[in-house]
Amino acid sequence: MNKEERQKIIRKLITQNTIETQDELLDLLRKNGVKATQSTISRDARELYIVKTYQENGKIKYSIIDQDLQKNSEKKLRESLQESLKKIESVGFIVLIHTENGLADVITNYIDEVNYKEIAGTIAGSDTIIIITHSDKVAQNFVRKIEMLYRS
Repeated sequence: MNKEERQKIIRKLITQNTIETQDELLDLLRKNGVKATQSTISRDARELYIVKTYQENGKIKYSIIDQDLQKNSEKKLRESLQESLKKIESVGFIVLIHTENGLADVITNYIDEVNYKEIAGTIAGSDTIIIITHSDKVAQNFVRKIEMLYRS
């Protein structure tokens, strides 16, 4: 089975089932005749913009981010940065974004919705965002990307 066929089945399974873990997804894939490793599924999840979201009962499930939502979030991110960015810098593999007080969590939500592949995780305070990337070089490139977004 090729990648496109596998990803089509993954999309279908995610939209038609409540899947809480990658193990559950792997089991469903096997039941549908798809043999894949955990690392292959992780890679597919990134490419398909599959993220963990909360259900009404508070439990986590996998969902596919709508590409239009992602583009809208990047627009909102740009607007929010233009209104509130004070400073951005990289410190090793970490990017620090300083904002007006009370806006860091809003901007972090937009960053998370855009789902940048460079980001391993984010933490928001009141006026500071900590973005953990995969390397020093990735952090420096991400700072440039945010600066370009800010200026556009």
